[in-house]
Amino acid sequence: MRAFFLAFAAAFACTAGAAPLADQPRSYPFKDQQGDDAVAKLPWIVGGEPGVAERINAYVYDAFLHTLPSADAKAIGGMIDPGTMSIESNGISPVNGGRMARVSLQLSACGAHCGDSNFDYYFDVSNGRMVEALDVVTTDAKARLLPKARKARSVTMQKHIAELRKRFKKGKDKSDAEDQLILYENCLDNEEQATAGDFGHLGIRDNRLVLRSMSCGSYSVRSIDELGDFEYVLKGDEMRPYLNPYGRKLMLGEGDAPAPLVGKSAQLYKGTINGNLAVTLFIGDSGLSASPSPQAHYYYDKHRKQIELTVQRQGAQLTLTERDNDGKPSGVMTLKVSGARLTGEWRSGAKRMPVELAAY
Repeated sequence: MRAFFLAFAAAFACTAGAAPLADQPRSYPFKDQQGDDAVAKLPWIVGGEPGVAERINAYVYDAFLHTLPSADAKAIGGMIDPGTMSIESNGISPVNGGRMARVSLQLSACGAHCGDSNFDYYFDVSNGRMVEALDVVTTDAKARLLPKARKARSVTMQKHIAELRKRFKKGKDKSDAEDQLILYENCLDNEEQATAGDFGHLGIRDNRLVLRSMSCGSYSVRSIDELGDFEYVLKGDEMRPYLNPYGRKLMLGEGDAPAPLVGKSAQLYKGTINGNLAVTLFIGDSGLSASPSPQAHYYYDKHRKQIELTVQRQGAQLTLTERDNDGKPSGVMTLKVSGARLTGEWRSGAKRMPVELAAY
């Protein structure tokens, strides 16, 4: 047991002088779905190299609660969705030889249905930045994986259809088997139906890449859908052809490629508007690529209230637009991208203020 603990701690210690990353969950009071008093326990990461834990906390609170970390427990509790029953931190764990860390939470909530959901966030322990599949794979990885994933899904369905036919002949669960045969045969024959939820998500799961497709059956037939969502999983050497140099370093421990200046999947920026208003900006997915992305928002750090933005990019210029409750533009940031820095101005009507931000 002692040897295991020492190995676990060593996986998170970046240098001999750095304390290992650890979770010291914080409790936040809130009203649950019934209006009763409840307490949410969210991760609060400490240790690691300077700045690493702070960045991890910022990314987690932004992604999970849509706010920024704060010592004000009441304010954080007020950000919790009214349908929430409970939130529990499952702590921080080393993955991929300690080069990465996984922060996990469990959410119990009620909407149309009640249920539990698990949320896993992955980080580069050397800098505290969030890591998703887009950060570690080549630009054409998904396109190259898609035919293989479709073929694997087709083979799985064909095998299941053969098993269903055997059941049908033997008279076992004949009615359900017949309904399932119709479902899966239609899915194989109907290209539009087969690709309706076609491998829309490529993700990281510890030391694996996972390309996931939704079930070809609608929600109304989920009760007879024995296959459900399909996953095409790559691990070890299977991943290598699809990983970029940074991905091979993190996922396989090969090479020493530096982290990119800006994350492709999620990037926080810290800086100021008008030199004295501290702000935090999030740009996700393709927001910094040639394609527009709707995933952007920012905060005035003092208030920590998320302000949604739409994103457009032309060359090295980003245009981020915020809108009022009627959907009308209420403010625009025009920023020049220069490596890890964004500079430009915020304007609303005749009012203009300079903006300076740096990747966090």
